[in-house]
Amino acid sequence: MNYKDALNVSISDKLTKSKLIEIANTLQDRCLLNELDKPELISPKLYIKDIQSRMDIHHYEMVQLNKDVRNVWTYVKDKVSTLSNT
Repeated sequence: MNYKDALNVSISDKLTKSKLIEIANTLQDRCLLNELDKPELISPKLYIKDIQSRMDIHHYEMVQLNKDVRNVWTYVKDKVSTLSNT
């Protein structure tokens, strides 16, 4: 029995015990699968800590990028100066 069939079974006195068990197992299996599919949410405190950590990493990377750009600029200036003096 599939999930949609289990949802649409009409309850009556004619249902056998085995049929009821089959319906219950089908519904239970679907509920368990739904629970496994849902990602676990983190607490707001951990979420804020994660954001702070990501921003710290971003800040560090921007500082390093700034240093790299300044070094490239200095290197290019030196090369241009050297080439213009020769």
